Formats: sequence, C-alpha cells, structure tokens
Amino acid sequence: MEKLIKVVVAGLDNAGKTSILTALNKKYDFQKDIVSLTPTIRVEYQATEFLKNRIVFWDMGGQEKYRKLYQDKQDLYFSGTDLLVYIIDIQDKERIETSLMYLDVILQNFKKHKMDVPLIISFHKFDPELSGNEGLIEEIESLREHLLKKYPSFKILFQQTSIYDIISIIQLISYGLSVFDEKFFALSELLEKYLLQFKSESLILFDKNGIILSEYYKDIIEPEIYVELVESIKEHLFLLKRMQEESYETDYALSSIGDELISYLHRIELEDESLFVSVVIKEMLKEPLLEKFSDFMSELIEILKPLLTRS
Repeated sequence: MEKLIKVVVAGLDNAGKTSILTALNKKYDFQKDIVSLTPTIRVEYQATEFLKNRIVFWDMGGQEKYRKLYQDKQDLYFSGTDLLVYIIDIQDKERIETSLMYLDVILQNFKKHKMDVPLIISFHKFDPELSGNEGLIEEIESLREHLLKKYPSFKILFQQTSIYDIISIIQLISYGLSVFDEKFFALSELLEKYLLQFKSESLILFDKNGIILSEYYKDIIEPEIYVELVESIKEHLFLLKRMQEESYETDYALSSIGDELISYLHRIELEDESLFVSVVIKEMLKEPLLEKFSDFMSELIEILKPLLTRS
C-alpha cells in the first residue's frame, strides 16, 4: 500500500529552496532553470516516488508575509509533516539570526503538538570555492553545536549543500528519507562490509529516481581520484535514467574513468522496482569485484525485499 510522505522545505526567501528542488528534479542542465526562478508564492508542490511511497515536497515561500501566514495558520501548513528540510543561506550572514528565529517558530509548533518530526538542516550555498574557508567552517560548526544544544529532543542531521555540487543536493533529501528508518541500518552495514571487500572508492544504491538509499565511501580518497569519483557518480545518475528509458541489452554498464578508475552500474529489478548499484573502483581491482559481486547481490536482495513490500 502506497504511503504519502509530506516533506516541508522551509527557510527564508532567497535561501535556495526552490533551486534545490529544481536541481533534485533535473539532476542535469538545471543551472539555466535556476537563473530564471522567481520567488515562490505561498507554497508550491513537487512529487516523486521513493520505495513505492509517494513523496510530496511542500516548497514554502520564504518572504516575510508568507512566514507570518504560516505562523498564523500553522495547523494548515505544518500538520502531518513527516520530514522538515530547513535551508539556511550561509552566505547571507546578516539574516542568519532571522532564519534561526523562523526555524524556532516551526519547531515550537511541532513541540506544542507533540509531533516527532525528523529535521535536516542544510547550510546552503556552501559553494566549492568556499570549501577551504576556515572561518566559515568554524561558523557552521558553531551553528551546529548551538542547534543541537537548543533542540535536544529533535532528530537533527546537518548537510552542507551547493547547487554546484549535485551530489550534495541528492544526499540532502536522501538522508531524510532513509536514515531515520531503522530498516536502513542493515543496508548501510552491508555496503560498508562490501566496500571493504571490493576495496572500492564508493558503493552507492540508488532508486529509479536517483535518490540515494544508502552509500559508503573509502575513508581516505586521494585528491586526484576524488574529482574523477564525483564525475563518475554524476554520470551514473544520467545513465540510470537512460537505462530505464532506452532499450539496454544488459543490466549493467562498465566504463573507464581517467587513468586509474572504472565505474560499474548494475540494475536490479525487484518487486516491480528498478534499483541501481553504483561502484567506483581502481582498474586493477576489477576482477575481484566481478567475482564477489553475485554474493553481494544475494545479500542485498534479502535486505531490500522487506523494504519494498512494506504495507
């Protein structure tokens, strides 16, 4: 039986909420759409599927007049929320305090109505050129500590995101849809086990929409390999869509990346669902990967079956 999951995406105006949902939806070639975005009027809705559940994103316009409206009619806008994704523009330092006050209004409403809503806070617009900005990183860490201390009763995850890093956008939503469900712990443990056995750089499980069900990465990834790894994962997001839309003779694709790496994408058809395993590994480890892959698939399917047959 399909379950309807309500995901509220909130934050101040110009925080990047609609850009994030646009990027999540398009995966590729979304920058030109984001440039032409206009402010969200009240609430806009986007829907997708996740393991046979229907996900509806409530993109809440962040202008002051709408924030006041949501506050006056909280039962209308926030009732039934299954996940809150709150976006903070870390480049808009003058309004961070205002953003925290708005977040508090929402969370106090959840507490008032005894709603146990998991929360993902995105420190957004953490663009690639800011990754070495130690001052900004310290500010983000300070915000994390402050929020964890202030809201000890909430399940909170933090994510640094940028529209120039599509993986960070996908992870933002993926974590919220999976990490709070205990059934996903076994999946994470399995990926960790086989990442070590394969000696791979990454091991990721995507659903048919490119949402990450679970992922694991090598503890230390060499800088020169990291760039190729990210590009490979992006390519797999594009390829999994093609494998569903076009006639593919096989359920897998194997290709070389740069001088050292190969990428392997394998499709699984289970309970009328298409799922995709993404592996990035050094060329010299290809044969051991292929030898052990069937064992991995057998264990993976056993874990996935109950996730796909939930009533």
